[in-house]
Amino acid sequence: MKYGIKTTTRYKYPYVIGGYKASKSLSEKARLRLGWMDYINEGNSIRKTSRHYGIAESTIRYWRNKYDKWHLSSLENDSKRPKNVRESTVTFSIMDRIIELRQEYGWGKRKLQVLLKRERISIGQTRIQKIINKAGLKRTKREKKYKLRLNRRHMYSVPKGIVRQPGGLVYLDVKHLRLIKAGPKIYQFTAIDHATRILRIKLFTRITSKCGKMFFEYLDKHFPFDRIKYIGSDNGSEFLGDLEKELKKRGIIHVFSTPRSPKQNPFVERVIQTIINDIYLRKGTEINIKKQQKELDKYVKVYNEIRPHESLEMRTPNEQFKLLSKL
Repeated sequence: MKYGIKTTTRYKYPYVIGGYKASKSLSEKARLRLGWMDYINEGNSIRKTSRHYGIAESTIRYWRNKYDKWHLSSLENDSKRPKNVRESTVTFSIMDRIIELRQEYGWGKRKLQVLLKRERISIGQTRIQKIINKAGLKRTKREKKYKLRLNRRHMYSVPKGIVRQPGGLVYLDVKHLRLIKAGPKIYQFTAIDHATRILRIKLFTRITSKCGKMFFEYLDKHFPFDRIKYIGSDNGSEFLGDLEKELKKRGIIHVFSTPRSPKQNPFVERVIQTIINDIYLRKGTEINIKKQQKELDKYVKVYNEIRPHESLEMRTPNEQFKLLSKL
């Protein structure tokens, strides 16, 4: 026996004679501190223990002074509860009245405080809330479940063979921005083809499904594909309504990402960040939407015809389109 503690190789931690349950019920932090004490009991100094465990000497010394080998609970954190706690001055009749009003109306502490004042009962909102909580009448937040609507197809449902074709899957997204501080918002509709990475951008002053339809008509006119087969987007209202009607009319399938899941639409999210870095952060913005659209058109031309893309083995999107068109 050493320092009043019986050790055994069967268990990881030593225990007081007849007090194994006390050792076993220690918290994780207390067990860690018990390891420090054992290391010191083996003949090591506090300084050496500090270096061994990477803990400040003052911390080791504090717990060494507090340590009682007969009561391992001495290694637990002290309770932070105040020594002197004021007793509640709220009578049981007032508590019952608060619970009664809560059950009847389901209102919060502010409204209940007004009702109690009408009955000449003066009580703070914090006290009301504590009584509500203690009575088990606290409201629980409903977990938001974002599920794709049954009538919408998921973006991952597009066949891989179609995704690899030019125009097989075109991603859409919108970026909100201001050209000048405190100026009106404008909306950058962005589209990128999955197979070729061909990019198109159009600015609008509004964000409606009508603008979404106009943007699609712009894409249909300027994309070099014979036909777009799938359109992929998030669940924003600008991609529903008029746009969805137009897609159904043309026989184009509209697929969606899961709500609040931008990682499911990475190509367009990444190209928007590239536009931010190459234009808005490096050159700034123009004073009006027409001049900004001209700058974006220039950038799109460079992006599609000059800029090499690592994902395309250093080919441009136009070169990738010509290559895939031959297959």
